[in-house]
Amino acid sequence: MSIALLHGADELRITPNQPARILVIDDDVSVGVAIQTILARRHCETVLASRARAGIQMLHLSRFHVVMVDIFMPGLSGLNTIEYIRKKTQVPIIAMSGFHLRNSAEAVDYLDMATQRGASLCMRKPFQPSQLIDAVERSVGLWRSIEG
Repeated sequence: MSIALLHGADELRITPNQPARILVIDDDVSVGVAIQTILARRHCETVLASRARAGIQMLHLSRFHVVMVDIFMPGLSGLNTIEYIRKKTQVPIIAMSGFHLRNSAEAVDYLDMATQRGASLCMRKPFQPSQLIDAVERSVGLWRSIEG
């Protein structure tokens, strides 16, 4: 089975011989390594970026099937990163955050804000390996619907 993914004029294919390529942008290296370890078992190629600008640069240099973005990072925020990526490409974006306001009358749902800015899916940290795998599979499935 082959799924063609368009990125500009180029095609990126997911086949049994060509694994899904996932870009993870998260300033917490341990989170990135955990995601990379879990997805490696599913034969995904995962590239890690510890800063938003580094992740954006990687997106310019290479092709990815899915981008995972942490909402809170030093420098350029995940929300701004999502907006930037969405202006450039339709690659599925999974927003992630472990931040949760408690006992606040003015609680802000940052994952909802991420969806409003262009994230395809959202995940609250910590998440289970099965939730990660499901989100990645759903994101890759979004390209199936785009390709029709």
